[in-house]
Amino acid sequence: MSIRSTFVDLLHRHRTAEVLLLALAVLMILGTGAVFLPIASGADEAAHYIYASAAVRGQAGLLEPMVPERIANTHKFAACIAFHPEITASCQGPLRLDSNADIRSQTNAGLYNPVFYLWAGLGSLIVPTEYGMYLSRALAAIVTSAFLAWGLSLLRRGATTGWPLVGAALVLTPMTLYVGMVVNPSAWEIATIFCVAVAAYQLFAKRRQARGWTEQHTLLLISGSLLIVTRGLSPLFLLLAAIAVVTAVGWRRAFGHLRDRSTQIVLIALIAIAVWSVIWVAGHGTYYVGVERPETLAEGLEGISIFYSSYYEQLNQMYGDLGWLDLPSPHILSLVWLMFIGAYVVVAFAVARRRGKIALLIAFASATVVPGVLAGLQWSGVGWQGRYSLPLVATLLIVTGFVADRGLSGRGDQIGPRLVRTLRILAVGVFAVGAVVMTVQTAHRYSVGASEPWLASPSWLPPLPGWMLTVVLGVGLVAITTFLLRAAPGAVPEEVDEASAAPRRSNRMGADRP
Repeated sequence: MSIRSTFVDLLHRHRTAEVLLLALAVLMILGTGAVFLPIASGADEAAHYIYASAAVRGQAGLLEPMVPERIANTHKFAACIAFHPEITASCQGPLRLDSNADIRSQTNAGLYNPVFYLWAGLGSLIVPTEYGMYLSRALAAIVTSAFLAWGLSLLRRGATTGWPLVGAALVLTPMTLYVGMVVNPSAWEIATIFCVAVAAYQLFAKRRQARGWTEQHTLLLISGSLLIVTRGLSPLFLLLAAIAVVTAVGWRRAFGHLRDRSTQIVLIALIAIAVWSVIWVAGHGTYYVGVERPETLAEGLEGISIFYSSYYEQLNQMYGDLGWLDLPSPHILSLVWLMFIGAYVVVAFAVARRRGKIALLIAFASATVVPGVLAGLQWSGVGWQGRYSLPLVATLLIVTGFVADRGLSGRGDQIGPRLVRTLRILAVGVFAVGAVVMTVQTAHRYSVGASEPWLASPSWLPPLPGWMLTVVLGVGLVAITTFLLRAAPGAVPEEVDEASAAPRRSNRMGADRP
């Protein structure tokens, strides 16, 4: 038996081991980036780090907090490399300071919900300098890794075919991984909404024979609670995800689960947290920091057209426009990713039952229309970055996977399994190639400069040896790739859909199951 087969078999036999090993593999990927990437190289990372440092020092909700001078100095670290892809991270060396007295700094993230920042800011208490950012990155990455791993594991165990794993591979874009490497709450938002979609679908799609608290309840409660407080629009994104998932499962079945006390506890807790989050956002004006709010509805509608006039740029940013949007992925990679998503959704729509088709339309509209409307009516069509839409794209991909999984699980032909195998291999290939290409491109940009030859001598090196980071990253990528490619679905149709026992004749006729 090969090492690869042994690894996959171990995961299948032990649920806890599966989650822990997947979390370790994801953390190896994110941790490598957290160590390699220069200080404040992520978009607005200096602002996020300063707010995190302020929040743990009792200054949440302030745009101009008092922080140690070396922490405030991260703005200068960012300024020397932001929007200058030809300049390496060696420019940061002369910017170091000796003084660390408290000074007044600025952060455009200062009005955000403080939960993410209270956790990430602990790194600045341990190392109260620019370099505490490495610890803050690691702390944030641990949480991101845990949720991505738990979501991946539960997704596999609740699938009857390989379709949902295709969607999972497409969620893991270079941008998804990148925001998990830097100090940015978008990583938590993507990871938690991924878990919410998986847990909610599996919870509501099950028969109500098994009462009591389940793993789905636990994951839905924890991930949903954290999602709500991560960013200002997160409560809305949770609502949109819930509508799509419940539509896919069936409103009657979903409401039937609300008679269970465990589900009631989850729902009440999420509503209470959402109310607090909305009060925070409304009270602090989180949405409108550093952006121009349209004065009239006409200006807002014009802002929507402005947003869609550069929509292809938004799509590229979703896939992998890293750094300060100055480290774009090759267009061929983002184009292949977009085409793959299109094919994935179209095939799922073709095999879906009626309510599955409606759910896909809702999820698709949420991912493509809602961002434009929000950007236009709130921000005059500018300032919206592609990664803000990734949580909605993740919801679309998870709903697509489960809708197709449900539509194909009862088929007796071989077309479905063959198509799944083919798409699964291709999707995992898109994930692996994208991760490797963007790793090499990122290393080149920060060590020798984007305009320099690929084999030029580096003028900057990361804190740890390059070979060590390469090995750790490689092991993590191989582990995740192996899981996505070879992990077997863990459910049978009866576990997911009580109507799967219906005569196949009605399925062939295209009847929608109740």
